Amino acid sequence: MFASSLVLISSYVILVPMAYTIGIRYGITNEAIIGACFLPNGLGSITGALISGRLSDIVVRRWREKRRGVWCPEDRLRATWIGGLFMVPLSIGASGLITTYIGGSIGLALNILCLYVNGVGIDSVLNPISSYNVDVVHSRSAEATAAYMASRWLVISAVTALVIPSVERIGVAWTDIIAAILAVIGQGIISLTIRYGDRMRASMDVGFSTMENN
Repeated sequence: MFASSLVLISSYVILVPMAYTIGIRYGITNEAIIGACFLPNGLGSITGALISGRLSDIVVRRWREKRRGVWCPEDRLRATWIGGLFMVPLSIGASGLITTYIGGSIGLALNILCLYVNGVGIDSVLNPISSYNVDVVHSRSAEATAAYMASRWLVISAVTALVIPSVERIGVAWTDIIAAILAVIGQGIISLTIRYGDRMRASMDVGFSTMENN
């Protein structure tokens, strides 16, 4: 939940203040055109959803083969590395710097590219996490998913209220760079889960899935 929230924040940092950042910077006053700027992020999410599901399944199979048939649910989280460590933080950080320092059609085009890459990266992280939650507690997957979604959106709703004041206070570039750092921290939490997930599950069994019932 913490990892996915920290990664997802980057998307809202770009999208929520778009009319006040990209819109003002590039002279976009038409609401329809500003709304259309949301589309690259959505298209990126569609692309990321298509790629991440297959990629995480491939990663799980390969690591299971390396262990000679031993299943470890944390292997699915290994599919998040490209999105969480590179695509998300680089896209949000680059967007802030581009908006601040590059004007004209070139700056707008680069921002649109950042929006698309951010969408791909976000879903490349969130989808494996959602699947991991189901993997570890098949018998209570609905409860796990509900708790995960509710907690995640609670964090996002609180952070979203701070985005515009942050942009006004410290500027677009620093706000986006902070979001990029938070995304990297989120990926760090995922890496800790990959490394110590088996020990954490062993410390308190709440009905976790096993190789026999997975």
